[in-house]
Amino acid sequence: MPLSLPGSRKALIMCLCALGVGVSCHRAGTPAPRTLRPLNVVVITIDTLRPDHLHCYGDEKIETPTLDGVAQSGVLFENAVAQTPLTPPSHASIFTGLNPPTHKVRNTGGFILSPSTPTLASLLQQRGWDTAAFVSSAVLKKRFGFDHGFAVYDDQMPQPGSRQEFLEDAERRAGDTVDRAVQWLDGRGEKPFFLWVHLYDPHAPYDPPSPFHEQYKDRLYDGEIAYADHELGRLMEHLRRKSPPEKTLVAALSDHGESLGEHGEASHGVFLYDATLRIAFLLSGAGLPAGMRIKPQARTIDLLPTILELPGVPAPPGLEGASLVPLLSGKSAPTAVSYAETLYPKINLGWAELRAIRTNQWKYIRAPRPELYDLSRDPGEANNVLSEHPSEVRKLEAKLVAVTGPAGSEKVETTQMDEHTLAQLKSLGYTSGFTSRSYDLNGQGADPKDRVDILKMMDAAERPKSGLSPARRIEVLQQAVQMDPSNPLLYYTLGAKLEKAGRYDEAMKLYRAALENGIDKGPGRLHSRLGDLLVHLGKKAEAIPEYEESVRINPADVETQANLATAYLEQGRLADAERVLNGIVAIEPDNAAAQNGLGVLAIQRQDGTAARGHFEKAVKLDPDLVDAYLNLGLLYKMVGENTRARASFEQFLAKAPPRQYKTEIPKVRAALAELQ
Repeated sequence: MPLSLPGSRKALIMCLCALGVGVSCHRAGTPAPRTLRPLNVVVITIDTLRPDHLHCYGDEKIETPTLDGVAQSGVLFENAVAQTPLTPPSHASIFTGLNPPTHKVRNTGGFILSPSTPTLASLLQQRGWDTAAFVSSAVLKKRFGFDHGFAVYDDQMPQPGSRQEFLEDAERRAGDTVDRAVQWLDGRGEKPFFLWVHLYDPHAPYDPPSPFHEQYKDRLYDGEIAYADHELGRLMEHLRRKSPPEKTLVAALSDHGESLGEHGEASHGVFLYDATLRIAFLLSGAGLPAGMRIKPQARTIDLLPTILELPGVPAPPGLEGASLVPLLSGKSAPTAVSYAETLYPKINLGWAELRAIRTNQWKYIRAPRPELYDLSRDPGEANNVLSEHPSEVRKLEAKLVAVTGPAGSEKVETTQMDEHTLAQLKSLGYTSGFTSRSYDLNGQGADPKDRVDILKMMDAAERPKSGLSPARRIEVLQQAVQMDPSNPLLYYTLGAKLEKAGRYDEAMKLYRAALENGIDKGPGRLHSRLGDLLVHLGKKAEAIPEYEESVRINPADVETQANLATAYLEQGRLADAERVLNGIVAIEPDNAAAQNGLGVLAIQRQDGTAARGHFEKAVKLDPDLVDAYLNLGLLYKMVGENTRARASFEQFLAKAPPRQYKTEIPKVRAALAELQ
């Protein structure tokens, strides 16, 4: 039996002030000192939550008593909006008070929040607050910079068990996240604390647990919301016992909404209509008025300055958000102009990016075919009145330029990601995996409005209950590729389905066609996939050049490096394998797969002592690395340590996904029976 290695932000502040964009401009002079109030702060963010699907926002068909209670005891913002319909950049705006062009997190995956950017957590931590975060999705993993300022950052997703495709699932249920948050909360002392709890459940696919699945069987999105609200009830109960309302500030808000088919979009990320930009936004506690509803526009970038003002923490200079506290006493606040963007169409789909300015009345969207909507008369944004209001368009475009600069003046750079991260994000419906590392935001490309048919085809092929057979899903995606051959996400999605169907030659042909069309200009993932397929077909020598090219393009992808090292080992190129494995350890010193690979290398060099050390270190670093258990069991068996061999084989059998290890499992069972 062969030993194995798995495949493993300064904004133009003066210009913005002059044009009236909602920016808090900190002028010279010494601010009046504030009295610090050590309030306990709890921020709850609920992914993909439309406000019009909450009872407190007028939906009579849904039960959301927890969020209704927050609204009844505090303030509800009727006209709150996000800066982007994507989770990571929206959370970056929530916690920095900055627009995406300033904080530089522009899409889901490929962007990291800089540790030099002050966040709500870091600002409170510096003033003595205890800080903790509990997130429910891999899109907010600490690797993307959201842990800055948190003493505790719990982003551990569940282990997938027998349905394993990745090392861990890409999300976890609200109940699991709340359990961990409650445990941390119950252990707090007298020190003021800041707690962030993020729930992901309303995000597609919609599959609420029982009894919410049955109760909302024809409205599963609502079922997810009701379930999340139910779990938040447990959090609020523990919070009331731990911290009285007058000493507690609670903020609950969506990161963005969900389209649910409006404007031809099934979910979110592509368009900038209110279906995905409108959010729920609630504040309660700390002496705030009860049952207040506020009509003027509020924005996600306004959360940080608002939260800081209430306990008296000084705000950092250069914020683009403004405190909403004046609105609580009937005064005005500079929140009437809101910037929005989505780079998802450009980065993921090869189309034009979209940018927008929204006011209490108008929505202007800069697109290849620009749009203007009078929200006071047309809240559904069905009637583009751009040609009827040229003066409004000029004003709103000027405000947009103040934030972004002229069209074509900005370039963004993405950060390379490893294969595992790409796979997790793809499982959540996001990254294409084939994207370039540099993008000119010039507004050029297909207008997403003109690609609605493609969106619908992609949705039909990917939606679990679309009614299409696996073969028909492939046919739909093949047709979409012919209609939109420069769309990176189509190649990735179709290729994955071809692979799953065992149509490996077709998948390789597709990936090579994508390379010929210039799709894989960035992270080298197509080359990596080709390498994996060649290995699967037994063409390991042919896989090596593909892996080498992938690693040359994306040296950060340690998963592909591990695959390359495995291929080198199996071809007897021990020096090359050692070079690659040591390179992985240099990037990630605690990389368990690399330790396992070094153990395999030591075996081939007949150094059992070194091999044993590497394998034992591998399982210590990653108790779920099944390959290392297999290798340890074989090594222990060879040297007669039968008790340890049995324990290692049993761990392998308990953790190994049957489909992935269908060849090895019977052999291990036989070896185990022999040992017993």
